[in-house]
Amino acid sequence: MSTTGQPDSASAARPLFERFPALPSKLPFIALGELPTPVNRLVNLQQRLGLEELWVKRDDLSAPTYGGNKIRKLEFLLADALQKNCGTVVTFGGLGSNHALATSLNCRQLGLKCVAILTPEPATDAVRRTLRYHLLLGTEIRIANRYADTRTIADMIAAERGAQEVYEVPFGGSSWRGTTGFVNAALELDQQVTAGLLPAPDVIYLGLGTAGSVAGLALGLRLLNRSTQIQAVQVTPDSVRPDSLCERLYAETLGKLRALDTSIPAIDPLSSAVTVRKDQLGEGYAIPTMAAKEAAQLMSEEESMNSSLTYTAKTMAALIADARAGLLSGKRVLFWNTYNSRPYPELPEDDSWKKLPPELHFMFDQ
Repeated sequence: MSTTGQPDSASAARPLFERFPALPSKLPFIALGELPTPVNRLVNLQQRLGLEELWVKRDDLSAPTYGGNKIRKLEFLLADALQKNCGTVVTFGGLGSNHALATSLNCRQLGLKCVAILTPEPATDAVRRTLRYHLLLGTEIRIANRYADTRTIADMIAAERGAQEVYEVPFGGSSWRGTTGFVNAALELDQQVTAGLLPAPDVIYLGLGTAGSVAGLALGLRLLNRSTQIQAVQVTPDSVRPDSLCERLYAETLGKLRALDTSIPAIDPLSSAVTVRKDQLGEGYAIPTMAAKEAAQLMSEEESMNSSLTYTAKTMAALIADARAGLLSGKRVLFWNTYNSRPYPELPEDDSWKKLPPELHFMFDQ
């Protein structure tokens, strides 16, 4: 759907709209990504791990400027913000959040103001680089020292600017609208299987943070009657309850989409097709593990793939562990690469960091 609320040619390019034709006129949408993302066989890593077939879904190339899985969610979320005539988008994440950065970049492209409410995480070069990118984009950054404070700050922003002006995008973009982006991803993958670009995977490895990607993919595969198993590798703490979030988003997204298009069938609740695993979480969110570091090194050496020690490297670590344990023998395995691999623009190595909130200066003043 265009910002005027009318279907456009871009929506017809998404398999979700092709399969369920009542949706384009009812579901706000704006094309932000270059989809479908490619699929490739990871020949070197496959041989290194002794697997028969190992493939990758290249969501790291989902958009020309900044890739990653968040683009799929933002196509529905930011379209809704535009349709509601909201001028400011408020979102959330850790200091190095790829989601917050992707939201800000796409807001800027659409003429929307972005406010990112960010919570602490370990100071790394990647985090400092992300914060410099926010400065380049003009993101308004608010710091929440605790997760519980994010709600208070968001409410203050809505009171300051007017509730009708502000559109809220949750952590990771994981609302039913954001989750819909990964229902479309499942249908996109199915089209690639049908076209012979890869075999139907027996198992997909996907990071589990705020649960929208896993819930949407599981829902899409269930709508297709695919028996593919999803290994959902938890990277957020138990306090986030990603397993419960996944079940709720699955059910809510299905209900909302069925209300918009009655041709969408009623299907079973989230089932054993999704295995939530905590074995790669380590000491917590954004804290690297030895297994993740090894996985990142293997991805780089064998396939020249960059990874995030927060998400994708921990996901690959789970795949590697299962391969070494013989659990993937004879299976067709797909790794869903959710990390952005597009190069960052040139970022000044100067004292521009002083424009960041004072609470962050210690990360640069060394």
